[in-house]
Amino acid sequence: MKNILSIGLLVLAFATTGICAAEIPNLVGNWAGSGPGYQEGTGYVNEEEFGIVTFNITEQNGRLFNGVMTYLLNGTDVNEGFAGAIGADEKTLYVTEFVSGYDVGTVISEDEIELIYIQDGEAGEIFVQTLRRVAE
Repeated sequence: MKNILSIGLLVLAFATTGICAAEIPNLVGNWAGSGPGYQEGTGYVNEEEFGIVTFNITEQNGRLFNGVMTYLLNGTDVNEGFAGAIGADEKTLYVTEFVSGYDVGTVISEDEIELIYIQDGEAGEIFVQTLRRVAE
């Protein structure tokens, strides 16, 4: 009886370890999308007015990643570097953009993420962007 209980506890320990050991998502690749927002001085902006945002995640080292994003500003494509981290829950994203602003996001699936862009100050704005992985 003691051996059966010991084996049962050992199996339970291995099963629990497997449940807790989530896999870090691989974000390397191209992501594109858009979403609505609000800009100080302009008001609400729909995704058609703002255009497509692309994130090219070029490197990932564990839960850290970096790359270059491209967006349209006053009719001109702007390229801006960024770096980010995947939270301990392996779903939450934190991104700092090298020119200005931050993104907080969620991994929805292997091929979809949501980023909420936040810029404070006099030119404050916020956007909710749904990005999907672009097939290469």
